[in-house]
Formats: sequence, C-alpha cells, structure tokens
Amino acid sequence: MRKFGNLPGARSFGRLWVPILVFLAFLTALLSREELVERFMSNASLVARNGFFYGVQIGMWLSAAFLVQRMISVFLWDGLIAGISGRPVPRLPKDVTAILIFFFATVGVLASVFDQSVTGIWATSGIVSVIIGFALRNVILDVFIGLAMHVERSFQIGDWVMLHQNRLETHIIGQIIEINWRTTRLRTTSNNMVVIPNSRLGETILTNYMQPKPHFRIDLDFVIDYSIPPNRAIRLLEAGVKSLVDGERILDNPEPEIRLEEATLNGQRYEVRYFILPVNVSPNESKHIVNKSIVEHLSRAGITLSAAQREVFVAQGNERLRLNLDDKKDLRRILAGSELLQDLPEEQRDELVGAMRPRELMSGEVLYRQGAAGDSMYLLAEGLLTSFVNLASFEGEAKVEQIESGRHFGEDSILTGKNRSSTMTAATDCVVFEIPREVVLDLARKRGDFLAMLNRNVALSAERIHRSKMAASKKKAVAPSQKKKRTSGVTKAIQTFFTDLFPNNEAETQTD
Repeated sequence: MRKFGNLPGARSFGRLWVPILVFLAFLTALLSREELVERFMSNASLVARNGFFYGVQIGMWLSAAFLVQRMISVFLWDGLIAGISGRPVPRLPKDVTAILIFFFATVGVLASVFDQSVTGIWATSGIVSVIIGFALRNVILDVFIGLAMHVERSFQIGDWVMLHQNRLETHIIGQIIEINWRTTRLRTTSNNMVVIPNSRLGETILTNYMQPKPHFRIDLDFVIDYSIPPNRAIRLLEAGVKSLVDGERILDNPEPEIRLEEATLNGQRYEVRYFILPVNVSPNESKHIVNKSIVEHLSRAGITLSAAQREVFVAQGNERLRLNLDDKKDLRRILAGSELLQDLPEEQRDELVGAMRPRELMSGEVLYRQGAAGDSMYLLAEGLLTSFVNLASFEGEAKVEQIESGRHFGEDSILTGKNRSSTMTAATDCVVFEIPREVVLDLARKRGDFLAMLNRNVALSAERIHRSKMAASKKKAVAPSQKKKRTSGVTKAIQTFFTDLFPNNEAETQTD
C-alpha cells in the first residue's frame, strides 16, 4: 500500500497549498478590510490606513497571479502535457507563462488599485519597451531565438551536435546539456562546458548527429601499402572494427563496412565506416577504440600503415615489414606472438607451423558445428570468428565469444574426446590454420607447459559456454509477456507533437 504522500493528487496539493493559503488570506483581508481597520487600526494614521487598503488589493492581485501560475504549471505543464509527452517540460515555457500572468496582474493593479488608464499604461509600456529593447537587444534576441529553437526542434537535450566555424579545426563537437533563456550549454568530448548565446547559435550552421535517427556514422581512413592485396586489407580492417560491435556503442545495424577509397602516392586508402550511439560512447572515444583495434589486427598480421616517406634501396635485400601468409618463413614471424607458439623452442615451433594446413573462410561460412566430431584444433591468422551454442530450451542461438586473430581454439575435442561444444562461424573473411590431432597430442606429451596451457583454455571455454547458457536462460525467464497498450491515432499524434516540442531535460552524458 502506497503512502498518501506518494499519490499524484497529494503531490499536486503539496505544490498548491502555499499559494492557496496566501490567496485566501488576502481574499479574507479584502472582504473584511473595513472591520479590520475599525478593530485593529482605529487609532492609526490616514497614511497607514491607505497603505493597508492598497496593500490588500495589490496582494490580492499578486496572490491570484501566483495561484494561477502555479495551477497552470501543476495541471497543464507538469500534468497534462508531461503526461502526454511522457517526459518533463523544460523551464522555458513555464517562465514565459509566468511572465505573461504577472504582467497582466501588474496592469490590473495599476488600472484597478491606482485608477490609471489602461490606454495610458499600454502607451507608457510601449515607450518603455522601446527603450529597454535598445538597451537589451542582444538579450531579447537570445530569448526569442531560444523560443524559436523550441518550436523548430532542430536539436534537443542529449543530442550530439557539431557547430561549424570558419575553419575545420575550430569546429565544436559536443552534447547539448541545457537550453535556457539566453544560452545553450554543450559538453565537449574534452569534458569541458561551452556556453553559446542563442543569438550566436541561431546564426551558426549546425549538424545534429542524432537526427533523423539517434545514431550516426563515423569514417576513418587508413593507408596501406600497394603490396598488400585489397582482399587481405579489407579482411583485416573489417575484423578490427567488427570485433567491437556490441549493439550499444558500435552498432551492428547498420553494419560496419570497408570502402576502397582512392589510390594515393603513399598507398591505397581504405575508408572504415561504422555507426555509433552517441548516448553510450562519444565520437572521440569510439575513434580511439576502433583505431586501437584495427592497428592491433594489422600488427598481428605483420602489416604497418603507410606513411609519407621516401625510401632508398641500397641493396636488394633491404628488409621491409610486408609479410605473406603463404611463405612459411613469414608465417612463423606472423604467428610468433600467438600464445600457442610463443613459449615453444625454435625446433618445435617450426614443426608445429609445418604441420598447419591453411583454410580460407568467407563471411558467414561455418567452420564446424556443435555436436560434430573434432579431430583437429585451429589457429586464426586473420579475420574474426564468432562461436554460438544451441540450447534445448532456447529458441535460436546464444553467442559465446568472438575469436580474434592470433587466438587458437578447438583443443577441447582433442583433449577430452568429446564432440564440438559450440558452432564456429566466420564473422568476416578469415584465414584459419588447421592443426592435426596427432601433432597436438605429440607436442603435449613432450611439453607439460604446453599441455597445461591447452587445459587452461579448455576450462575457460567451458566456463564461457556455461555463462552464455545461464544468461540466455535468465533472459528468457524474465522476458515480459505484456501486451502493448493500444493508443488511438489522435492520442498518438498529440503525444508525438508534445514529445518533440518539449524534449526531455535529463540526458545521459558520455565523456571522453
């Protein structure tokens, strides 16, 4: 049972009881002013009596304006409109309403209490308005452009925007955190706050990254030497960006893609395109993690990015880091950093590499399926693999993990004799090396550390599969089966209108 103070009606009354009491006090004083003067101010001077009469009437007007303003705020803005839009109304429309109400109350005081002509009041206020307008023209311009921004809805609180300046390097990228009377405040990717007058903002070209959809695309350029075939370069770049796809920061829909941009003097330029949700990750943070992942994938493949430089070859044997997977010598250097090979002596490393059989997979191709017999293990040289597990009580597949270049897998079937525990699928084009069962077992018998490493990975793989099964079962158990509330076309249109007109003040912020 909820407490009375938590009821909507109780909360509304809690905001209204002060203006109601003030209004009733002045109303009582106004209706009983003659009796109050005779009983309590019979010996007071004429000035005090007139001051009391004027004060009661002025208080009546102002308390009534205060009560009307509070009722409009409670029942209209915070009640009807906030209920339709599903989000709180910002201060700006509330302040405009309050100013209009108190302005008319002031005119009423001058006209009824002080017996001033309303025509004269309007004429005088017009002259005063002209003087104030000249003195505060910039402030007034900020206010009206702020109102225009609320009507146009070109951006709202929480949006990531870019303000175009004269030069590219001076462009401002930030998240809208506040829109008030005079200014709009942004939090930049450097976690600094930028305050921009609304009049200046109205004259600036603005790019809203979150409209018409809440995600936007980021493009990164990489220049790779011409000696690297395009298919291999695309495979590595695609694996680097897709390894970060989680559906929350780096999106899988729209899917990342690699474009062969243009030929330059330094090499072939490739464009990496991916989409982010800026409410979960800032543009600069996403560039950092994507750049880092791609550089790591290129490094593990023995490839360095091209740079603007001149090279002079004095001898034919001048060595450059352009390694080829088809060459056994280059293959040893590429795979030297793998956990499978890094602790082996040179002779056994050469023996293991010599027994590997290369296999190329296209994106979406299945390497092996859950339940199939396994008589070999694998080492991923380039690309990205994803493992899935089927659950008897779960419709579809549950994702276990992603395998990046340099990782080995599949040793559980060799050591335990059981069938494959998951399905391994190529997320991108891949190059995989298959290692026969006999070679692995022979090396495991010779080296205890090699066997311990394989057993440790088998245990970790089993733990990851167990966690995936538990998470999938839990997700299915707690999934709500509630019917969506039907909404009429008129109500839905009103809700959409007010949702766009009065955006939410609360926005999640992401700093670099």
